[in-house]
Amino acid sequence: MFRLLLSLIITFFLLIFSSQNMHDAEVRFVFGEPVEMPLILALAGAFICGFGIATFSFLVQGASGRKKKSEVEF
Repeated sequence: MFRLLLSLIITFFLLIFSSQNMHDAEVRFVFGEPVEMPLILALAGAFICGFGIATFSFLVQGASGRKKKSEVEF
Protein backbone atom coordinates (compact mmCIF):
# COMPACT_ATOMS: atom_id res chain seq x y z
CA MET A 1 0.00 0.00 0.00
CA PHE A 2 2.88 2.36 0.83
CA ARG A 3 4.54 1.66 -2.53
CA LEU A 4 1.32 2.39 -4.39
CA LEU A 5 0.85 5.69 -2.59
CA LEU A 6 4.47 6.68 -3.17
CA SER A 7 4.21 5.77 -6.86
CA LEU A 8 1.06 7.86 -7.24
CA ILE A 9 2.69 10.87 -5.57
CA ILE A 10 5.80 10.62 -7.76
CA THR A 11 3.65 10.23 -10.88
CA PHE A 12 1.62 13.27 -9.89
CA PHE A 13 4.74 15.41 -9.48
CA LEU A 14 6.19 14.15 -12.78
CA LEU A 15 2.97 15.09 -14.56
CA ILE A 16 3.08 18.59 -13.07
CA PHE A 17 6.77 18.93 -13.98
CA SER A 18 6.19 17.82 -17.56
CA SER A 19 3.16 20.08 -18.03
CA GLN A 20 5.21 23.08 -16.86
CA ASN A 21 8.05 22.31 -19.32
CA MET A 22 6.15 21.94 -22.59
CA HIS A 23 7.47 25.12 -24.23
CA ASP A 24 9.84 24.70 -27.16
CA ALA A 25 13.57 24.64 -26.68
CA GLU A 26 16.24 24.85 -29.34
CA VAL A 27 18.66 21.93 -29.13
CA ARG A 28 21.96 22.28 -30.97
CA PHE A 29 23.97 19.22 -31.83
CA VAL A 30 27.60 19.27 -32.96
CA PHE A 31 26.68 19.05 -36.66
CA GLY A 32 23.55 20.07 -38.49
CA GLU A 33 20.74 22.48 -37.91
CA PRO A 34 19.30 23.23 -34.47
CA VAL A 35 16.19 21.23 -33.62
CA GLU A 36 13.09 22.65 -31.92
CA MET A 37 11.45 20.28 -29.46
CA PRO A 38 9.52 20.47 -26.19
CA LEU A 39 11.83 20.99 -23.23
CA ILE A 40 10.52 17.87 -21.48
CA LEU A 41 11.65 15.72 -24.43
CA ALA A 42 15.14 17.22 -24.27
CA LEU A 43 15.28 16.55 -20.51
CA ALA A 44 13.98 13.00 -20.93
CA GLY A 45 16.51 12.32 -23.68
CA ALA A 46 19.37 13.60 -21.53
CA PHE A 47 18.18 11.46 -18.61
CA ILE A 48 17.93 8.33 -20.77
CA CYS A 49 21.38 8.90 -22.29
CA GLY A 50 22.93 9.43 -18.84
CA PHE A 51 21.21 6.34 -17.47
CA GLY A 52 22.46 4.28 -20.41
CA ILE A 53 26.04 5.49 -20.01
CA ALA A 54 25.98 4.80 -16.26
CA THR A 55 24.54 1.30 -16.81
CA PHE A 56 27.13 0.53 -19.48
CA SER A 57 29.93 1.76 -17.20
CA PHE A 58 28.66 -0.37 -14.33
CA LEU A 59 28.48 -3.45 -16.55
CA VAL A 60 31.98 -2.92 -17.94
CA GLN A 61 33.47 -2.46 -14.47
CA GLY A 62 31.64 -5.52 -13.18
CA ALA A 63 32.86 -7.69 -16.05
CA SER A 64 36.51 -6.67 -15.95
CA GLY A 65 37.67 -5.36 -12.62
CA ARG A 66 36.12 -7.20 -9.72
CA LYS A 67 38.05 -9.85 -7.88
CA LYS A 68 36.74 -12.34 -5.39
CA LYS A 69 37.44 -11.61 -1.74
CA SER A 70 39.88 -14.53 -1.58
CA GLU A 71 41.90 -13.13 -4.53
CA VAL A 72 42.38 -9.63 -3.15
CA GLU A 73 46.03 -8.85 -2.46
CA PHE A 74 47.23 -6.40 0.14
